[in-house]
Amino acid sequence: MALTVPDQQIAHIRKFLQLPDDKIEVFLDALAKSDVHVVGEVDIYEGLRAEIEQAKRILELEDDWDGEGSPGYLEDTFNRAISFLTMEAEGLWESWGMRLPVPRIGPGPEGSIDLHWKQPSWELLVNIPADANEMATFYGDNYGVQKIRGTLDPQKFNLGIAAWLMI
Repeated sequence: MALTVPDQQIAHIRKFLQLPDDKIEVFLDALAKSDVHVVGEVDIYEGLRAEIEQAKRILELEDDWDGEGSPGYLEDTFNRAISFLTMEAEGLWESWGMRLPVPRIGPGPEGSIDLHWKQPSWELLVNIPADANEMATFYGDNYGVQKIRGTLDPQKFNLGIAAWLMI
């Protein structure tokens, strides 16, 4: 099965995975040949719902919750973080038939929300800011081979982040 990926999405994969041109085709071929079979309905949010429910405790943290003057957490910030997660989950599923790995959802600095994926061979941190007008920031490390960092619009599906989550 051939996998057709628009040039713009290939550019995102190249940027975020920092793959040379000759490795992009290898990556896409491997995705096309991956042995993903779907039987019946699949719950792409499996595991994610439980993490979201557990993370709602963040909203109970009041100003100065850490004794260092940190602000509490707004429901709007939390909802934007969950919106970003569900958008990435849906995009990953629709693009490649893969489930989003479940991140740890935790309190970030200055009222922001951290989404942290930690696997044996890589980790990725996306920080959703308290200010809805600011870009989200991210940092990824696959422990020695490459590191990425930058900003992204948390209101749009990000193919680069999705590609990083497929490593």
